[in-house]
Amino acid sequence: RVAITAGQLAEKHANLVLVARTEAKLAKVREEALRRGSPNVETIAFDFSDVEGSGAVVERTIARFGRLDYLVANHAAMVHGAFLAFPYQQDPAYIERIFRINLFSYIQIALQALPHIEEAGGHMFFTSSLAGELPPSYRHHIYSSTKHAMNGFFYSLQQELLAKQSPVSLTVGALGLIMTKDLTQTMGKDPIPAFMKGDVGECARGMMDAYFTRPRTFSYPAFANTVPRLLWWFYPGYQEFMMGMNNAGGYEGAVQRSKDRVKIAEDIGFQTGYMKSDGEA
Repeated sequence: RVAITAGQLAEKHANLVLVARTEAKLAKVREEALRRGSPNVETIAFDFSDVEGSGAVVERTIARFGRLDYLVANHAAMVHGAFLAFPYQQDPAYIERIFRINLFSYIQIALQALPHIEEAGGHMFFTSSLAGELPPSYRHHIYSSTKHAMNGFFYSLQQELLAKQSPVSLTVGALGLIMTKDLTQTMGKDPIPAFMKGDVGECARGMMDAYFTRPRTFSYPAFANTVPRLLWWFYPGYQEFMMGMNNAGGYEGAVQRSKDRVKIAEDIGFQTGYMKSDGEA
């Protein structure tokens, strides 16, 4: 998603600063962005679990370009697996680490970027999830918790920016299942209805267009996100319905599928260090 968004912004001849944990992956995205028209592409290898250091990303951007027009915060630590069946997820230090990446670093980088984006009259996009509005599965406790907290903070920040008549606009991205290459491999043969799958290119275009249209929420895929919302709001049996969808083969079968999925993620280097297929602490 980041690579495609960067490529589409490059076609608009935007100067880009790309941030990710892995320098090798950044180099590939940088090369493609330059090829597609960006005049300048800087890369920063950084782990957002270092919340206190997050502001340095903004400082380096200002030092290089002198301004900041559009902030896209898209990093996330995925956590998959039934909470009670994966002991490492119950470690307070682990939970705090995921919150540092998925929430605290977002707040810190927003605070550091805000004065510069106000000066430019720019825009901020924060990638959240449908999991921040409702529980999609009992295999996403911590991830869903971080996204609920993220929505609470950034929708409140939206209100405050409006109250102080700030020139900055803010979009919260309520994203569903976006079938990136890594996620497609990780999910393997999981039976997912076609209408639930979001196209990564279309999602990236929506994120890019948000700079111009400046919606308060960008929900994608729109139809697939609407169905769970309606069930959550109006169907009293939502919890049993979702449990049934995720519980084929019983609870133990669901736990084993989670372990299998996380093992694939480990093998392909997806979300390295955030999940353990053995489930142990």
